[in-house]
Amino acid sequence: MKEIVEIRRKPRILYPGQLFRRRVLSHWKHQISVMKSVADWTVMLYIIIPGLLLGGGLYMELWTSPLPAWVEWIPQQAAAAALLFMFSGNVLLFVEEGDMLFLRQQPRWMKGLMLRGMVYSITATTLKGLLFLLIALPFLYRGFQLDAWTLIAWGLLAAGTAWCSNLMVQRIRVRFLGFKKWLFSNFMRWLSYAFYLTIFTLLPGMPASAAVTGLLLMAVAVFLMRLRLSMQGSFTADTREDARIRLWLTDKVLVQAVGKPPRIRSKAWLFRRSRRIYRSNAPEKRFAGAGVKAFLRNPENLLLYVQFSVVAIPAVLFPPIVIKLIMYGALMLLVSYLLRIKWTAFAEAEFSLVLPFSGTQQMSAGTLAVRTLMLIPALIISLAFSFSIWPSWIGLLSAVPLTLISSFSVPILFSLPSLKRKH
Repeated sequence: MKEIVEIRRKPRILYPGQLFRRRVLSHWKHQISVMKSVADWTVMLYIIIPGLLLGGGLYMELWTSPLPAWVEWIPQQAAAAALLFMFSGNVLLFVEEGDMLFLRQQPRWMKGLMLRGMVYSITATTLKGLLFLLIALPFLYRGFQLDAWTLIAWGLLAAGTAWCSNLMVQRIRVRFLGFKKWLFSNFMRWLSYAFYLTIFTLLPGMPASAAVTGLLLMAVAVFLMRLRLSMQGSFTADTREDARIRLWLTDKVLVQAVGKPPRIRSKAWLFRRSRRIYRSNAPEKRFAGAGVKAFLRNPENLLLYVQFSVVAIPAVLFPPIVIKLIMYGALMLLVSYLLRIKWTAFAEAEFSLVLPFSGTQQMSAGTLAVRTLMLIPALIISLAFSFSIWPSWIGLLSAVPLTLISSFSVPILFSLPSLKRKH
């Protein structure tokens, strides 16, 4: 008796819309698989659900309780620039290298796929901007005293400007390579910000005019889409740009997992003359100075250094006073622990073990290096913490003793000698 094996075939694609839907689903399946590779969803539920509950409670508190005093110090131009940033994004056309075989010979299919890709990209960035507008609504409505019509005008103007900017940047990226690509695309982004803030400044009390300007920019974006469809000879560049956007998340995940290969430079950018950081010529201070230089010369460490300092600011700005204190202490412990890990990796490297330092000297040098590296993030976090409580010169001055106390006391908790060194 013969077994009959049924082979499931994918449904035949008859229209460009079917091909577009399949590629969108494939794109999202790939993004989800990348996120699954670095996150355990069972564990994430224990983080996301409490985070949503805490975030919802803080959001309701922003509507019912008085806003923090530091909101008055934020100019409206900064909020407008943040709104435009959230409406900006990349344009994905969903073209692939395999389209060279058949699809490129069918102009109607290619234009239909690219048009749907542009509409999809614009819709995605618009939803992202609307989500940010919803989150920032308490600050805009209660802090800046903006009514509904003004907020709608802000949104329309930001959306129209971002649509045109996104399409122009995508066109620049497929026409140029190397330094010209980086220069022209960044210039276009900054030009869009300058244009948006100029219109916002010239029409502060005329929401109708701002809304009409936004609608006109949306019409210009439609014209740019038609102009983009008529562009010839850009298939290879389109596939390269699409691949870069689709693999952006994968690239970030791989960099965090295995790290980037180090760049080989003839001279370092920081500490080129290699002068001593500390005046004393003691062995532990020379060892600590070498560790500080090695940390700051590493681009990955420097990026982590900056990212942690920036992300920590809202953690101590928005919550109530009790949570501020808890978050401030937790952030100080976390940054000290991260710096201690980096120091341990430096101190236990093969080239460091050759040096005749004892465990006590290594422990003293590590504490000094961590204290030195902790000064900048501790100062930034302390400024945000103290300024959110005392929004005046008192808050600025109180950040200095907080920084010194945190930088000199917290690293002692993690000061342990290296196990690979003899005492």
